[in-house]
Amino acid sequence: MATKRVRANFLTKKDGIQNTTAVDRISKLPDHLIHRILSFVPTIDVVRMSILSRHWRRVWYSVPSLHLCHTDHMDRFHFHSQPEQAFYKFVNKCLKHRERSARYITDSSISSLKLHIEYYRDNPALDNLSTFAIWRNIEELDLCTEPRYLYYRNCYCLPEVVLNARSLTVLKLGHLIIEGSCSISLPSVTFLSLAYVKLRDKTLYNLLLGCSAIEKFVLTRCYELSDPKISSLRLKFLEIEDDKAFETLEIEAINLESFKYDGNCEDINLSACKAIRSLSLLDIMLDDESMEDLICGFPLLESLTLYHSLNVEHIRICGQHLKNIRLDKYYEPAQKYLEITIEAPNLVSFHYKGNIKRAISIKGLDTILNGHIVIKGPYPGQEDYYDRDWYINLIRFLLKINFYWNTTVSLHVYSEEALIFPENLRKFFHSLWSNLKHLKVMTFCDLKKIPELRDALYWISPSLETLVIKKKTKGYY
Repeated sequence: MATKRVRANFLTKKDGIQNTTAVDRISKLPDHLIHRILSFVPTIDVVRMSILSRHWRRVWYSVPSLHLCHTDHMDRFHFHSQPEQAFYKFVNKCLKHRERSARYITDSSISSLKLHIEYYRDNPALDNLSTFAIWRNIEELDLCTEPRYLYYRNCYCLPEVVLNARSLTVLKLGHLIIEGSCSISLPSVTFLSLAYVKLRDKTLYNLLLGCSAIEKFVLTRCYELSDPKISSLRLKFLEIEDDKAFETLEIEAINLESFKYDGNCEDINLSACKAIRSLSLLDIMLDDESMEDLICGFPLLESLTLYHSLNVEHIRICGQHLKNIRLDKYYEPAQKYLEITIEAPNLVSFHYKGNIKRAISIKGLDTILNGHIVIKGPYPGQEDYYDRDWYINLIRFLLKINFYWNTTVSLHVYSEEALIFPENLRKFFHSLWSNLKHLKVMTFCDLKKIPELRDALYWISPSLETLVIKKKTKGYY
């Protein structure tokens, strides 16, 4: 008679005889470790595990984190004739069961809830949301109710009970409405994120006023804001992305340390933020004078990122404490003149990504620790494909940033041809970077031309001790 072979999960040896025993090691773990593991698992899978045993049923009622996301769960309801409705009913029942369990299980409170769900009228998962008692002890909430149709007048209106959950420390809201008439008291919130939220300037001001302990705030493409004022005594980290230009943007945060702005506002007031150490400005529309006033107004600034500034012709960057400067995507349009002057005696790291037809000048600096330079060159077939003017402009560019580099410089070019200078030009220069010891070159290189490229690189930097040439295969710019 044939017998079914069982794979041994655990081996023991007693009295010289080896025995096979199946052991459920996970169930033997302490509950707090099981809860920690299950907090990373979609809630529908946690619920399914409750049928394994009585122990697992009790565990499901005690998991402090609920993860309910329609994009993660819809494939589990594919066998239903209306999978979306089935998911919404599951969410509603799940919250009700957890609320009932709180009456007889002491450790069944929900401390973290992630609920991402499509919004439509008469959605049972949202209609009862404000009535649940889960808000008493909740600490982290990630609520996104993206409308099925992109008409924001049909967005879900955030229940007032959420804005008065005094135990909340982390609050992330997306695709909903915050009414201006709501009372707000969130004294424990330290991190607040609003993405595609509809609210007015006054409502935003009151919301931050109600978050008296907030340290980090992220504002992403919110609607109906025109002249927002960010005011907070404890705020340290601020990120704003605005696809429609604010008329003005005023920030009063005396303890602000990091500010990142991606938008088109031409009137930014940061005069009260003297403690900023990290500043990132992306696609900003400021002119030369406004840009210089903004950058030089922070005496403690250590890190600066400028990404594709549009309206400037001369960027002056100065700061006694500046250590890291990143200039990203400064290559369009190629014909526009742009001069960049840097006065940072304590600079440690310099990152540049752009066109060599930029006049970069770094003053008062002899030594720098590391550099990362990505040069956008012409592609094969273009009119200026590595002609004499290209090499002359490259020589000028490299001579401007000739320092004593203490670590490896990473140099990215499209083709090895970009660095193989003609012999008649090499006669006029002994080298371009005479002090460079370590160089790494990234390029879509023809392997047959590596000896020629290596020779050209040693002409650029005759003092090289280490040289790495790496061929890129994808993802250049």
